[in-house]
Amino acid sequence: MRVYKTEQREIKERADVLCDKCGRSCMGCYGNFCGVMLAFSGGPDSPIFPDDERTHRYDVCEHCADEWLKGWAKDYMKWDEALPG
Repeated sequence: MRVYKTEQREIKERADVLCDKCGRSCMGCYGNFCGVMLAFSGGPDSPIFPDDERTHRYDVCEHCADEWLKGWAKDYMKWDEALPG
């Protein structure tokens, strides 16, 4: 004998991710996250991020990430051939 039960629950689903720099959507056409997630933390000896035990997290869309990374000396779109390990 099989016994079934029916439940109704609230489901929390992420509808979108907004860029913390410009406010645009970070979701792609197929519902995937398209951008960069940054997380950093500081410590008591950090002159720039002196917060203890705190992690700062930011979501950045592809447009803002591209604009930011273009200023780096290394080409961010080029694959590294030699991986460590």
